Amino acid sequence: MGLVRFRALWLLALATVMTAAVSPGAKVRLHLIALKALGDLPEVSKWDIGPLLRPGTGFDLPALVHTRSPFAALQLPRRFEAESASGGTIFARRCAGCHGPQAEGGVGPSLVKGDLLRGASDWAIFRSVRDGVPGTSMRALRVSFDDTWRLIAHIRSLQRAPLDGRYGRASPDTSRAPVTSADLAAGDRRDDEWLSYAGGWSGWRNKELPELTGRSLGSMRLAWAHQLRDDPEISQSTPIAARGLLLVSSAQDVVALSQETGEVVWRYRWELPLDLRLCCLRANRGVAVFGDAVFVGTLDARLLALDLETGGLLWNTRVARVEDGASITGAPLVADGRVLVGVSGGEFDFRGFLDAYDAATGRRLWRFHTIPGPGSPGRETWPDGSVAPAGGATWVPGAYDPKLHLVYWGVGNPSPAYAADAREGSNLHTCSVVALDVRTGSLRWAYQFTPNDAHDWDAAQSPILADPAWNGVRRPLILWANRNGFFYVLDRRTGEFLRATPFARQNWNDGFDAAGHPRVRPSARPTPEGSLVYPGVAGATNWWPPSYSPSLGLVFVPAWENGSWYFRDPKLGREDGLYTGGRTIPVPGEVAEQSVVALEVASGNIRWRSQLATPRHAARAGGLLSIGSRLVLGSQDKVLFALDAHTGLRVWERNLGASIGTAPIVFRSADRPRLAVIAGSVLFVFDLDHVGRAVATPSGAGRRDPGPLPVPALR
Repeated sequence: MGLVRFRALWLLALATVMTAAVSPGAKVRLHLIALKALGDLPEVSKWDIGPLLRPGTGFDLPALVHTRSPFAALQLPRRFEAESASGGTIFARRCAGCHGPQAEGGVGPSLVKGDLLRGASDWAIFRSVRDGVPGTSMRALRVSFDDTWRLIAHIRSLQRAPLDGRYGRASPDTSRAPVTSADLAAGDRRDDEWLSYAGGWSGWRNKELPELTGRSLGSMRLAWAHQLRDDPEISQSTPIAARGLLLVSSAQDVVALSQETGEVVWRYRWELPLDLRLCCLRANRGVAVFGDAVFVGTLDARLLALDLETGGLLWNTRVARVEDGASITGAPLVADGRVLVGVSGGEFDFRGFLDAYDAATGRRLWRFHTIPGPGSPGRETWPDGSVAPAGGATWVPGAYDPKLHLVYWGVGNPSPAYAADAREGSNLHTCSVVALDVRTGSLRWAYQFTPNDAHDWDAAQSPILADPAWNGVRRPLILWANRNGFFYVLDRRTGEFLRATPFARQNWNDGFDAAGHPRVRPSARPTPEGSLVYPGVAGATNWWPPSYSPSLGLVFVPAWENGSWYFRDPKLGREDGLYTGGRTIPVPGEVAEQSVVALEVASGNIRWRSQLATPRHAARAGGLLSIGSRLVLGSQDKVLFALDAHTGLRVWERNLGASIGTAPIVFRSADRPRLAVIAGSVLFVFDLDHVGRAVATPSGAGRRDPGPLPVPALR
């Protein structure tokens, strides 16, 4: 009987396509049938393919052909939204007994919070209704294809309805205020919230919070902790503190937590295809907020907008082709009402870009290719030949100057990474900072830190915008501690090179000419026999965020002293698909040194260097946060520490039990300062609610005896 039904299904599908042969979607339907027959649509069952391919269903079938992921492509069609009342009848009969009459939760989980084991996307819910959830009391409901979508429409209507705040939706009189451009513009000066990746458009990562001192840190207690579901050993996500919520992302989840209690308000899970092409970590570094929405990029190169109140999906836009090796790991940046997002994937044969999207609709407004196309200015810096211009990924968020309407973004390395001889020329605009008009995406200026880079030295760092006195006159500057070992100062109106000074050991550069072009040593190029170069492949710094104290005129940088042997290989491609043209190895016997460096903006000199003991060669740092002109917070593997901002002396530390891969943030909750940081894959939130006992240290500073970390039940 099963075989007969299976044949009947395929006859039905074939008939569906034949009757639609005159329609524009006929080829798409044929393609989907072929994909299903070849086993490339495993998540779409043989019983679903027929109803899915009917004309007029409203599903985005071309997107399904392209992504082969129903989680990414199939969203609730509008025609079913009008039939949510029918879905309500099904819900009352089949679902309310477990999930509650308003889906607020009971025996089963709340559906309005979206904290669902198998994901909260439309297709994830469809799959749970169709198949049940193994290991739980949720069984397959055995309702028709159309009734399942009517049921989903009803669930979405409940998520949009105003419910009691306990269930993840604020009541009308307590609705969260939208995040405005004025809020984002004030981000560098306010300490009540942390509204963007760097805390503000200027990238300072500096908050005043007068209650936080070297002594008071000793009285911080753990308020609550939350276990992220699916991150690797070390999360790299920067939380966002907005409107009473703490928003944190992982490789597949965005979760909104109550700042006060750590309770999950909502969770959105994005299902990923199985055949991702990833160069590096399976990670996500954060989200952005604006209006009533939360924006997040995905590892399969989608940009999602989620409802700030409920976590419901507002829109879903494809940014790039995952088949090309493109992915999104960095946090978006909202500027001038536009959602800016960059891409990872420069290690593949892929040309990077930066996009801007309309925050309300997800419509793409402009795209800037970091490598100029044929006939465009700058293309002459790439050779004509068998090696296609590639690289130039944009995977770390930039900064924004609203007065100049300019967004500043760092661009990654060229590819193949170590085969500079195969792409002679400066290879614009890789390893550069580009200044783009946020309204149009047009290039205002660019500065290249490392022309014809042969060492994988991305300019994927966080820029800092400052307006200090320069030669006695206040001047708008951009400050940049680069992976190549130099600290740069540029005029951010024009890109004029003002100065570059080394902050780590380097042997690739003999100085700069007046225009800021480096004098590169030929001996620094990779060779078949190997070339020893400083900094090594990890860089003198990396994507780890720096911080800036305007009152001290100091930039604090997580620094790394290391070298690498660079080898040029005969083949450009590797067996794992990466496009490198070479390889690197550590220097045998060398113990790399990690430190925090304080750099003077006025002179470029190193004010102090705080050495961090590190027994391993692998670079491991999490980024920095400065507190006014008093403290610099950072991490050394598992230890969260605070340094005196004037001297670099350590005044406090706490072992969190797992490696810290991201920078801490601070905000206020119930008018108390709170500090949040992720160690391993656990989000820890500390506050000053209780006064602890400080103990004397040899340096005389107040340092809390950390002892064992009291961990409450993880939420």
